[in-house]
Amino acid sequence: MNILFINYGDFRANSLTHIAGFASGLTRLGHTCAVTVPRRLKTLSAVPAPAFLPLLHADVLRRPACFPDGRPPDIIHAWTPRHLVATCSLELQRRLPRAARLVVHLEDNEEHLAAHICQQSFEILRTSDPALWLPLYKRQLIHPWRHRLLLHAADAVTHITPSLAAFVPAGSASRLLLPGVDPVFFENPALPPQLRHKLNLPPGARVVVYSGSVNPVNAGELRDLYQAVALLDRNGPHPVRLVRTGSTPKWFSKSLSAAEHSILINLGFVDRRLLPALFSLADVLVQPGKTGPFNDYRLPSKLAEFLASGRPVVMPAANIAAELIDGRDALLLRDGTPEDIADRCRTVFADSDLASRLGQNGRAAARRLFNLETQTALLASLYAEVAARPPRVAWPALAASPQLDETTLFPSTPADPDLAAALDWARHSLRPPPPDWRRHLPTWLHTPRPYW
Repeated sequence: MNILFINYGDFRANSLTHIAGFASGLTRLGHTCAVTVPRRLKTLSAVPAPAFLPLLHADVLRRPACFPDGRPPDIIHAWTPRHLVATCSLELQRRLPRAARLVVHLEDNEEHLAAHICQQSFEILRTSDPALWLPLYKRQLIHPWRHRLLLHAADAVTHITPSLAAFVPAGSASRLLLPGVDPVFFENPALPPQLRHKLNLPPGARVVVYSGSVNPVNAGELRDLYQAVALLDRNGPHPVRLVRTGSTPKWFSKSLSAAEHSILINLGFVDRRLLPALFSLADVLVQPGKTGPFNDYRLPSKLAEFLASGRPVVMPAANIAAELIDGRDALLLRDGTPEDIADRCRTVFADSDLASRLGQNGRAAARRLFNLETQTALLASLYAEVAARPPRVAWPALAASPQLDETTLFPSTPADPDLAAALDWARHSLRPPPPDWRRHLPTWLHTPRPYW
């Protein structure tokens, strides 16, 4: 089969870690994969040995028969229902001579992210002026209503945690899909000589490693981690340093105290192939956070890699924690405060036998949960199932005219209240584009003008 993954970010996005692994596994099973991103094709260099055809959204829409065999995709896997992904997916289905089967992946509580970014409850957001939704588009998040239409149109939904099944429309096929970890993370790479010296680590320093970027949603949790390491450095018998990778916005850096700056070694973006060696440097790997509407629904890609590394892991009692035993596979945070994080790290520092057991058992748990071959086989079987069934909606109705929107895919009076509410909003709010949008612009905008 030809399988097209549509992602919301470029090739540096965390989601690409999961997509690239599945594409590699599916290719070994005889399928052909392509991954399309909205912009910055040059970021493909962030993916080691990609086993897929890299494309831009615009390229796919311009030439839907984009696969090497000259055919269009058989399966479209929309990686989240975010606005950019939904728009590309629906427009591509409109342009295909024969509609592909559509699968949508859930990896976050998108409603919580939207509400957090807009500083409104999601219900208020849905009833507010659409002008207030601009931050959602800038942050590449969901449309408050239209994302539900995409999910109802999907032939199947995959979700990264069991909790996300709550967002799957009633009656839709769904499958829990855990990420597969690159086998290199299960190896024990030799610590590069002079690495501690190159990082300017003080003699005897304990090292906390966190791989990941700062964004408006996780900034509070990262601040807790910084404060925890500063506490350990100030009050412990050994210096403690936080080694970090990923991007850091200026507003976050400017908000740090002098003590927080002093414990930080920020490497920025690094080649993913260097991460296993960096993890081997760690005395403890920490995923900060607490239980709640953010962490209960997501599974940070780094967490699976942390567990696979064989180093001790400190993490929230959320998401995949239900599959782990506290004190055996990892140390689970109680409330996620800086003091709590510091206390759990201190426990690891003080007991080398515990640290060794946590690392070994965490790696065993990762082999059980995040086996790439197993998860890829589950995904391939789902694709085969949806390909064997008729499409969930009548896609030719959308292709009949460029003036039509996705409301034409559904019955006028659906029984599902969630779908009925989304359709009611759409039918009152969506308007077909004018035949020639340029005639609605002021004349001076499209009148040829002299260079001077």
